[in-house]
Amino acid sequence: MQFLDKQFKDLEEELKLTDKAKEQLKSKIMYNSHKTKKRNKKYYGWVTAVTCILLIITSPLYSSKMASMASMASKILPISILPNYSNGQENPDLTTQLFELVEKEGYMVKSVGITPSPYTIEISLFLKDSTLKQAAEDLEPKVKSYLYENGYDKYELKVSEAAEAEALQEGQGDESSIVYEKISEIVKEVFVSYGYSKEADYELAGFKTSKDSNIVTIDMPDHIQESTEIVKEIEKKIESKKLDVEDIEVNTFNFSHRQQDDRWVYIASDIYDAMAGKSTYQLTGVSHEVKDGHTYVSIKTDLEKQPSIEIIQEIELVYKNI
Repeated sequence: MQFLDKQFKDLEEELKLTDKAKEQLKSKIMYNSHKTKKRNKKYYGWVTAVTCILLIITSPLYSSKMASMASMASKILPISILPNYSNGQENPDLTTQLFELVEKEGYMVKSVGITPSPYTIEISLFLKDSTLKQAAEDLEPKVKSYLYENGYDKYELKVSEAAEAEALQEGQGDESSIVYEKISEIVKEVFVSYGYSKEADYELAGFKTSKDSNIVTIDMPDHIQESTEIVKEIEKKIESKKLDVEDIEVNTFNFSHRQQDDRWVYIASDIYDAMAGKSTYQLTGVSHEVKDGHTYVSIKTDLEKQPSIEIIQEIELVYKNI
């Protein structure tokens, strides 16, 4: 404790921190130092300078020595941007983590969803033995504590009850969904049989349904020479299984462009998940565009000033290494 007091005294002298800024930073360091003992090691994939942002926003003077001090503090204040998959394993996102947390509390969860602007987390429950008020009073402190532990401090939390009719529908297979699943299996099987297993890993089949007809759509990579034969083979298999399909529509696309775009959908989502709901970033959205083989990422915030070059470089480093 005396060591931290001395560190902050030195920090205040060098950066001319206000009392409010010093207490904010001290509180964050003390809290996160305690939490490091409990965190899983995989959360230390990379470290961003949260302290750097905090000091830029709250301190009246940014000294030339700030970079070295921020480097010291960044080792204490970890924040992670994790890919959906790393080391062959799936990294659960916030909605999955909250879903599991609420289930462990003994509640039947219909869904956990997140909507932006304002950043809102909604937990929908099937309730039998308790009222919505009781469930909310029980869950909200636990969920908020979990969010705080993981750096979320700018959000709205809603706990709602799913209608009984929705509960009855759970587990009942929708007929069109069953047909689509069978078609998807056929399309993948045919592409693999022609030697296009890499392409088959992408979702190439689509399904449009109406009162009058069901139409299968197939996204065909433009480098495939046997496209006509593949479509005919798919038609035969659909007919042999007597699936209710009126027609097949084929759309060609550039496979390498699709691969790049699909990859960056996940990366943009990873960046959003790591920064949203945190007052440090004031994030309003993350988007990307693939054009002429290059990917352009746009990170939008409500920050009054442009973030420091160090912060921008750290964010860039994350998705370059994913």
